[in-house]
Amino acid sequence: MLPIIDTEFKALIPPLSLEERTQLEHNICHARKCHDAIILWDGIIIDGHNRFEICMEHGIEFKIRDMSFSSRQEAKVWILENQLARRNLSDAARIEMVLLKEGIMREKAKKRQKNAGGDRKSEKYEGSLPPERTSHNDMPLEARNELAAQAGVSNGNFSYYIDILKNGCPQLINKVKSGEMKIGTAHRLLKKETLKELRKADKMYKAIAEYLPHVTEEAAKSQINNGLDGLAHMLQELISLSEERSRNESLKNQPGV
Repeated sequence: MLPIIDTEFKALIPPLSLEERTQLEHNICHARKCHDAIILWDGIIIDGHNRFEICMEHGIEFKIRDMSFSSRQEAKVWILENQLARRNLSDAARIEMVLLKEGIMREKAKKRQKNAGGDRKSEKYEGSLPPERTSHNDMPLEARNELAAQAGVSNGNFSYYIDILKNGCPQLINKVKSGEMKIGTAHRLLKKETLKELRKADKMYKAIAEYLPHVTEEAAKSQINNGLDGLAHMLQELISLSEERSRNESLKNQPGV
């Protein structure tokens, strides 16, 4: 029986570039042998999708090695850890894989606690569930640093990437994920775009405030005007903060500083 390709498992593995795929195909076809075994779990490929496809296309024999896991979640975690250990991946790809792994571990912890009757203080089940959050931006600094270490990237790049995922446009995110643009470069662009949008919003406020008719003094103190004033102050504070951060970063990058 031939190994099975599971689309969910395969999607966890970053695809080879065209150059990498071509080189792998050349190596296998030249040797007429696949040196590395196709690794299976319950008949499903968990490592070696490209090798399997190349061998099938060219009629080359391959070896298989079976592994045992108690669940699909355990198999997914192994796939991610195996790729992190073996592949020369971009920082963005490494962070993505660690975030996927963290999501799987959180889901496992939820199921454990549910099976344990919801006792969050029970020590019978290993792997405590971290506090709930709505996004990775809510992640405590200690947790971010731990995941950055797992990914093998700097704490700064990890935080920058989370910021890009939250605030970046799809085009910017895709460029970083594909490796076309480095995380630091994308984050600097993101900050410039954010500052540009804040300045546009500030100009809009000034235009509205200038032409908004104030029939009476009472109308000038209405909820609309108060809201506009609050927005103006908030925008000015954000602009000042962004400009100050940019100045500080420029000073840090100057030689001898």
